[in-house]
Amino acid sequence: MMVSEYDDSQLLLVLQIDHSQVAGLLAAHWGNEAFVRPTPHAAMVLAAQEHDNGWWEWESKPVTLNAKGYPLDYHDGTLELLGEQRLSFTKRGVDRVAEIDTYAGLMVLMHNVGLLNGGYGQFAYLRDSSADPRVAAYIRIEEEIRVKLRSELETSTEYSEFATDEQLLVNFKLMEIFDLMGQFLCNHYPLNRTDRRKRPSLTLNDAPVPVGPGQEDTALVLDAVDKSRAIVRPYPFDTDPLPISFPARLVPRRSYGSGEEFLDHFYKAERTTMNYWLQSS
Repeated sequence: MMVSEYDDSQLLLVLQIDHSQVAGLLAAHWGNEAFVRPTPHAAMVLAAQEHDNGWWEWESKPVTLNAKGYPLDYHDGTLELLGEQRLSFTKRGVDRVAEIDTYAGLMVLMHNVGLLNGGYGQFAYLRDSSADPRVAAYIRIEEEIRVKLRSELETSTEYSEFATDEQLLVNFKLMEIFDLMGQFLCNHYPLNRTDRRKRPSLTLNDAPVPVGPGQEDTALVLDAVDKSRAIVRPYPFDTDPLPISFPARLVPRRSYGSGEEFLDHFYKAERTTMNYWLQSS
């Protein structure tokens, strides 16, 4: 769950599963004369759209609070607070996607493992938690599944050409970009707010952005120009501007005495729709 300050009295809650849908929309529109669109396209869009679907189990009943009694934000240390539960539901998410599409399942698996092993060495900002015995065991199991899925793809008439080391690395990088941009949008209210740690701009220097075959990766910059619009340079989407909308909930901005007390407000929460736009200038 993503928790932001909405105003002096309310918190804005965006579920990870809804953030995931935003990432999928970004993937669906990625590609223009400057950026090659993701391939295999449908599988990559599905992977981005469902990369956090494993959170559904927990977000149906988000009873765990952070150390201060506030709703649990994804930056609060979900592994420390949820432990084995955090790892088990992400594994279920991978399994669900893999049943629908093998390639999409492999990309979701690599994304989830990458969040725990420092992004396979590709992303300096990602923490490597693989020394944790629980994480190490999880990665070992997922690595066995990764090898199995890739073997299936290499013999697939539909996906064999996309199962090379080069293509998998490109698509893994793209998954991270879709996730990061989705986080910027879903964990940022309003977009141009400056009085908290979530700044009104995002420079993806540490997240290499694939452009196309034979071209060097680039870095994207997102700059909020007002409360609902952000400029993206260089612009990677096929429509300009690109409208983004997603559901959110409003709950009282305070500490809760128990998870059950919070759940009462969570289920009764006012629903709202956030509307943002990404544009080239």
